[in-house]
Amino acid sequence: MRNYNNNILFSATDLNAFIECRHKVLLNFKSLKTTLQKKEDDAHTLLLQKKGHEYEAQYIQSLKESGCNIVEIPSQNTLEKRAEMTLDAMKSGGDYIFQAALLKEPWHGFVDLLERVNQPSLLGPYSYEAVDIKLKRTPEPSHIIQLCVYSALLKQYQGVTPLSFSLVLGNGEKKTFQFSDFAQYYITIQRQFEAYATLPAENFTPSPSSSCSRCKWQNLCNEQWKKDDHLSQVANIQQSQIVKLENNNIQTLESLALLNSTASIPKLSEQTLNRLRSQARLQYNKRKTGKNELALLPPAEGRGFARLPKPDPDDLFFDMEGDPLYLPDGLEYLFGFYYFDNGNPVFKPFWAHNKIEEKQTFQLAIDFITTHLKLHPNAHIYHYNHYEETAIKRLASSLGTRENDVDNILRGRKLVDLFKVVRDAIRTSEPGYSIKNLETFYMKKREGSVATAMESIVVYEHWKDTKNDELLKQISDYNEDDCRSTYLLQQWLLKLRPTDTKWFELANEENSEEKKQVQTDAERKKELYEIDLLKETTEQDRPFRELVSQLLEFHRREEKPEWWSLFDSQENEIDELKDDLECLANLTPSLEKEPFKEKKSTVYSYCFPPQEHKLKLEDKWSLTNELKKLGTIHSLDNEERIIGLKTTHDSLPEACSITLYPSHNNKSLKEALYRFADSIIARTNRYPAIITFLKREKPQINNQLPNTPIIDNNKSIIEASINAVENLQNSCLFIQGPPGAGKTYTSSQIIVSLINSGKRVGVSSNSHKAINNLLTSIEKDAKGKGLRFRGQKKSNKGDSEFKGEMIKDIFSNKALDTTSDLIAGTAWLFSREELDQKLDYLFIDEAGQVSLANFVAMGMSTKNIILMGDQMQLSQPIKGTHPGFSRMSTLEYLLQDKPIISSDRGIFLSTTWRMHENICRFISEAVYDGKLHPEKDNQKQSLILSETAHPSLLQNGIQFISANHKDCSQKSEEEGKIIKEIYSNLMQQNYCDRQENVKRITTENILVVAPYNMQVNYLKSILPEDARIGTVDKFQGQEAEVVLVSMTTSSAEELPRNLEFLYSKNRLNVAISRARTLAIIIANPQLLEIPCNNIEQMKLVNTLCWVKEHSKKPNNRSSSITHC
Repeated sequence: MRNYNNNILFSATDLNAFIECRHKVLLNFKSLKTTLQKKEDDAHTLLLQKKGHEYEAQYIQSLKESGCNIVEIPSQNTLEKRAEMTLDAMKSGGDYIFQAALLKEPWHGFVDLLERVNQPSLLGPYSYEAVDIKLKRTPEPSHIIQLCVYSALLKQYQGVTPLSFSLVLGNGEKKTFQFSDFAQYYITIQRQFEAYATLPAENFTPSPSSSCSRCKWQNLCNEQWKKDDHLSQVANIQQSQIVKLENNNIQTLESLALLNSTASIPKLSEQTLNRLRSQARLQYNKRKTGKNELALLPPAEGRGFARLPKPDPDDLFFDMEGDPLYLPDGLEYLFGFYYFDNGNPVFKPFWAHNKIEEKQTFQLAIDFITTHLKLHPNAHIYHYNHYEETAIKRLASSLGTRENDVDNILRGRKLVDLFKVVRDAIRTSEPGYSIKNLETFYMKKREGSVATAMESIVVYEHWKDTKNDELLKQISDYNEDDCRSTYLLQQWLLKLRPTDTKWFELANEENSEEKKQVQTDAERKKELYEIDLLKETTEQDRPFRELVSQLLEFHRREEKPEWWSLFDSQENEIDELKDDLECLANLTPSLEKEPFKEKKSTVYSYCFPPQEHKLKLEDKWSLTNELKKLGTIHSLDNEERIIGLKTTHDSLPEACSITLYPSHNNKSLKEALYRFADSIIARTNRYPAIITFLKREKPQINNQLPNTPIIDNNKSIIEASINAVENLQNSCLFIQGPPGAGKTYTSSQIIVSLINSGKRVGVSSNSHKAINNLLTSIEKDAKGKGLRFRGQKKSNKGDSEFKGEMIKDIFSNKALDTTSDLIAGTAWLFSREELDQKLDYLFIDEAGQVSLANFVAMGMSTKNIILMGDQMQLSQPIKGTHPGFSRMSTLEYLLQDKPIISSDRGIFLSTTWRMHENICRFISEAVYDGKLHPEKDNQKQSLILSETAHPSLLQNGIQFISANHKDCSQKSEEEGKIIKEIYSNLMQQNYCDRQENVKRITTENILVVAPYNMQVNYLKSILPEDARIGTVDKFQGQEAEVVLVSMTTSSAEELPRNLEFLYSKNRLNVAISRARTLAIIIANPQLLEIPCNNIEQMKLVNTLCWVKEHSKKPNNRSSSITHC
């Protein structure tokens, strides 16, 4: 922001400031008129600036050395002159323009690089796109906003909007982004900023945010908060809690401290209010007396002091140091341990100064812990807060080493987080609960030259430049102080601990020596395979073999977070358990249902408060304060909120919380992956379809010329697809089916043709529901062609049964007849060794939800693989941290972020038989790169609206309805009221289908979609009994004339889960594309301006902004229909 010709010029920095903190924008405005006190740049900021300039210079030099023509715009000229010189340079057509200046009031910007591209413009047969050079290793939202501003300014210079822009990252990678993926979000934010900028609010009260530490006005705000006695000074208070207190006229720390103990605050639990009031009172008292104060909290089973194990003379005290500036992706450079040897203190550091050393050092550190625990089995490792535990989990998974050792440490509950002890055991008069805050109670003030983690990064970077070992000594002293502080904290807590508190002990022998040995043997086996796979390999083949190695332990890595989550549930607060989808918190006995016997078990019925969860019938469960499997879920009524818990135990607690107990049976999948690795090591080429896919080679099809489309446009899509599949040569082919494009119909036609020609076919997917849907279509098509065949489907009793005419259910693997014409089942069936290479073709439906590991495991059963699905719809759920590409779903790996498969690599079904053009156009542009088109008869689909039709109803298309509400998280009565009005009115309207039949709208013609079960249940309570209401997952594959989508949540503060869930582009695609004629999205407009933490979140919010923008386009509101 700067004064310019009696006006104010804005820049991308101002727009980013607006997103982060509007008070920052206000202070920026004030600073143009008067001098305000700025915070001086600290050593870390100056280091970043220095590193950034150096990296930029290195990159420009590399371009020059590669022979590029670079025009540099001198920085000493005026803004107008630099802008003129930039335009002249663009007209001259150089390869790059360095330090370009762009000006179009009220916006301006200085671009690191403009890069010439082959998009025609007013300049000629070329144009320019913006490139920014960043020291950061990963793109950030602020970078994207910056490039959006530059791209919008470039349009004014060259007459066309750039299609893309790029970031050169600190790891040397150049990432290119599509402007359209962010344009609508950028436009939304820019409009709001310009409106705000015309009259910024003078009395705006700032709220602390994560950006405060980077803000030049931080000291001003701190002074203001101190002067105002702002609630943000209360330790561990959240912004949402501040808002609720301020809404009830509690504006200061003092007023909260003096709040009557009987007072209550709407939508703030009694437990939370008591905690905040007690905390404020301690801080208030210290302010008055100048003395530290401490309060012990009431004991709670398994919490606070009860988390402390019995101290052992050989306990370890652990702290880590990391450097996020180390390129390409950071470095954990110091693992420090403090302990006593024969009563003498010892500090043992493990150093790493590059990525190779990081892996070696991590191994040494974990080996040190493991050996120490074997020698001293009663010892524990103490640390403060979650960083150390999170880091060793991440390193074990991402480096693919010592995974089982780390798992044993965690399962054995050997890591003790003293922060969790402090959080639940004491309150102090300090304004925070960092270990530095607590040291005032048990430790003299530190004297080392390095005082903070941020300073340690600066010193470490300085050491990298100078190699002055004195600097490493300063960091080592700092780390030792942290480790010693952790020891002294433990000793202080032991003194405070009530004598009648029980020591923490492992609840059961989950971590038996026998189990540890099995895990150790498995890791050794994996490491031996890794050596064999990578031995004597070519550079070209190495990525493929590394991927095979990474896939070997995929299922173990997926299982571990479930066990870790089980352990965490023991330590979480009730509010945290309510937010955990794998838990049900605060269960109370049902007064209406008495416990009853079922065989040798008893079923206990409990009521539960409103909360989101993903528990289902037959899931195994455990109490959150234990680690034992206690039984299964016998019944579950989410509308009445009653759960039946089946157990062999004689009794259960009166009140309790439960969590899912991990249940895995992945043996056949794991064994299959090792068999595949054996074949690669032996170089047998037994599974060419899998190998060519993992190497990302194109499908091998007879008579297919290189780089030509697989589909012959002179043939029908069905005929051409059958021809391609029948000519597939030990390879893998993907058929991408967008919504309503006939994926199931196309696939069943191909399968029937293959069976008719004597081929043996397998059908699989990630769920029995998807398998059964395809099998139904296969039987129908076979009957239509007069074909009889023998088929088997491996099912479980209940919902997974198929009950077909030609395809018979089997319930055991022994009943499998491998000579059947068709075999259907999940990956667990096809990964079995008896099916190895028995099939001619395996069709994998919903492949976007199938992991790469499962693809390999089941792909071994066949010579050819047909993938079906759409990665732009519901995706693979994943829990673990996995190295390299092994984390990806099958389609993620194949398409590499591309929205559609290229014509020489697969088949894209480009015609939707469902959506009207006014819906399809949005879905096509926003999701499928403009390549999806409606079948011509879709245009006949319209609503025939009466004169009394609801004003929100359109004849066809997409409608966005703004619903202004607040404090709504998983339920919105305001949106429910709107939906009820529209629903009732829709039932009085008619519609015209694609066959030009006019009919009355019924409940069958309307889908109502909501993101959360709580909103679903509320809508069920206010809409007709037979209304079709559910979450997106329930309706995939279904359709209706009209779809009503409730977004439910009010704003960022009320998001019950992560942003990715509510804004999921895939889920929004599925929801809107269920509609044949009209889709109506009801949402709070605050959801369009939500701050984003990463690039993917920006893309997601951009899609919702795009929906609103698309809905502004004119649609016919008239009730007169010419073709019906």
